[in-house]
Amino acid sequence: MTRAGDCLVRCCTSLHNTPAAVLCVLLSAVQMASLDYYLVSLLSHNHLGWLAADVAQHVLRRQQKETICDLHSLAWASWLLMSVIVCAKVSVLINCCVEDLEEEADTFWGPNTLKTSVALGACTFLLLLMTQHDAAVGSESRRYIEELTGTVVFDILDTVEILDILLEPERSQFLWKGLEETILAVAVVNLLLPAVPLFTLSCTQFGRKKLHKRLVYLHRILGVVVVNVPNLVVRMLLWHGHNMGVSPFTLKNVVLILMTSYEFYEHKKMKYEMHEQEKLASKKRHANERRFTGGSFNEHIGEDSTKQGCSFNTNSIARTSSQMAVLDLDTLAHSKDKLYDGDFGLETRVASI
Repeated sequence: MTRAGDCLVRCCTSLHNTPAAVLCVLLSAVQMASLDYYLVSLLSHNHLGWLAADVAQHVLRRQQKETICDLHSLAWASWLLMSVIVCAKVSVLINCCVEDLEEEADTFWGPNTLKTSVALGACTFLLLLMTQHDAAVGSESRRYIEELTGTVVFDILDTVEILDILLEPERSQFLWKGLEETILAVAVVNLLLPAVPLFTLSCTQFGRKKLHKRLVYLHRILGVVVVNVPNLVVRMLLWHGHNMGVSPFTLKNVVLILMTSYEFYEHKKMKYEMHEQEKLASKKRHANERRFTGGSFNEHIGEDSTKQGCSFNTNSIARTSSQMAVLDLDTLAHSKDKLYDGDFGLETRVASI
C-alpha cells in the first residue's frame, strides 16, 4: 500500500496541476453545455449564439500562463467572464421559461439538473484555485489563501439553494412584488463575488506577498454583507411572510455572521489592548523622564554648592594665609627693631668705656 501511494504521489507530482486543469475545463464545459441545452430546448435555436461566449471564456482560460503563482494570473478574469455568462443564462431561463420546468415530468432535464449545473461552479472554483498555486499544506501562504477563499464554495451552494424558490412557479407566483427580482439580484452578485478574492490573490502572487490584516477582514466583512446577510433576510421573509420551509443554510448564514463579528471584535480588542499598553508605557516613560530630570537638577545644585563651598574655603584659606604672612612680617620687623636697639645700646656702652 505504501509503494502504491508513493507511485501515485510521484505520478501526480510529475503531472503537476494538469489533472486539475483538465477537470476544471471539463466541468466548466459540462456546465455551459447544460445551460445551453436548456435555452435551446425550451426557447429556440437562436440561443446557440451563447456558444460564442462559451468559446471566448475557454480561450481566455487557455491564455493563462501555466507558471505557478504568476504575477499576471487571469484566473479572476476567467471566473468573472464565466460567472457573467452563467448568470445571464440563468436569468433568461428563470424569466422566460421557468413554467416549462416540471420536476414530475419523465425527463432528466428538470429543475434539479438545472440547479446541479449551476452548483458545478463550486467545483470549478476549487479546481481553478488549485491550478494557480503550489503552496504547501500548513504554510503561511496556504493559510492566507484559505483565509480569503475558505467560504466561497459554501456561498455558491447557498446561492444555488436560494434559487430553488424561483424554479417552482407554483410557489414563486405568491411572492411579494419585487421579492423575486431581489432574490435573483442577490444570487447574481453572489456568483460574481468570488472574482474579488481571486483578484486579490493574483495581486499578491497567491501568498508570496502578504496582504494587510485589515484588508483580510474587509474581505470577510464583504462576504458577510453581500452573501450571508441578504440570504438570511430573504429566508426569514420566506419563512415568516410566506410560511415556506427553512433551509439548513440558514444556520450557515447565522454561524458565519457570528464568527466574522467575533473575529472583528477580537481584532478591535487586540488593537485596544495594544493602544492601552502604549499609553501605559508612555506614562511610565514620562514619569521616568521627570524623575531623572529632577534628580539631575538636584545633583547639579549639589555640585554647584560643593564648588562654591570649595571656592569659599579656598578664599578663606588664602585670606588667612595672607594675614598670617603679614603678621609674621610685622613680628619679624619688630624683632629686628629690638635687635637693632640692643646692638645700638651695646655700642653706646662700649664707646663710653
